[in-house]
Amino acid sequence: MVSGELLFAYDILLVDLYGVIWSGACAFPKALAALEELNAAGKKVVILSNASSVSSEIIKKYDGESLRAGTHFTNFVTSGDVMRDAILNGELAFANGKNSKKYFIFGLSNDAIFAGSSVERTEDLDGADFVYVSIPRFSDEEREAMPDAMRKHLYVAWTNGGDRTWDSTSIEPYIPSLKIFLEKGKPLAIANPDKFAVCSVLPSQDAAEYVTMPIAKQGLIAEAYAAMGGEVFATGKPFPQIYGYALEKLAKTTGEGFDDIHKKRIAMVGDTIDTDILGAKNASAALHCSIEGILVLTGISAESISRDAAGKFATAAMDELFSTKGVTPTHVISALDLEADVYF
Repeated sequence: MVSGELLFAYDILLVDLYGVIWSGACAFPKALAALEELNAAGKKVVILSNASSVSSEIIKKYDGESLRAGTHFTNFVTSGDVMRDAILNGELAFANGKNSKKYFIFGLSNDAIFAGSSVERTEDLDGADFVYVSIPRFSDEEREAMPDAMRKHLYVAWTNGGDRTWDSTSIEPYIPSLKIFLEKGKPLAIANPDKFAVCSVLPSQDAAEYVTMPIAKQGLIAEAYAAMGGEVFATGKPFPQIYGYALEKLAKTTGEGFDDIHKKRIAMVGDTIDTDILGAKNASAALHCSIEGILVLTGISAESISRDAAGKFATAAMDELFSTKGVTPTHVISALDLEADVYF
């Protein structure tokens, strides 16, 4: 069986963006072709991403990369949408009793999530009710202030003339800031539970071409902060609310009842065990429906699975990974490609 036979058996496909449709540098052409065929056949395709930006911004960005509404997907939902919904509905709350009205941003600016709400940004950490962790990046100045042991983890993420920002492959460069937040008793809010994502970076300051590698994301920061004893409010996969949000939005789009949507055959197609596949399992239990998990071996999880002599992913290595994670997908396919291999 090839993956096309498998994918066409579902009514609703919740599809991850990064690592499934987007490589970190460009779109996978065969993934776009698969989405177009599925959409044309009447399948409901919902791009379900842990991007911390609101979906309208992401749609605008990737429309130029030929990922288009109506052609490749029915709806687009991000964890940023769910965070914004929580903010607007007064559901962003912390155990410390703070009123969550002022936030200090850690990372790149992402004020669209808070636009039109009563929650305001402050540059005064002491006066902030919480810290919002946006896309974590470092400036040239911040990098230069680091010891070499931390600096070695940084790679150029973006450059514009003499200005650069830096991504990290490790949690280490973020720990000093987390210690300050913890000392001041500040809870964190994150809208991307991914621990790592495959991103484009320059391998050296003077390199001419970008390469892709796993980069530390907000989920890793949240995990480290929680381990330190800090409080974290998070939205996105693997938490059930983003799946419920996506299915409710789809019900409104199609005019169907929420209960009718739940009765359909649904699959989450993603590259990450910890978020996509675990999230499908969590949502199935919380929403009282069945969301099967289809793991795609073009992203983060594939980094942990060895290949055999023929170049195929080793089934023993897969079994070991699933055992370690405590989660087994319903199916595994080599790529979001209608002609791709189905491992099981």
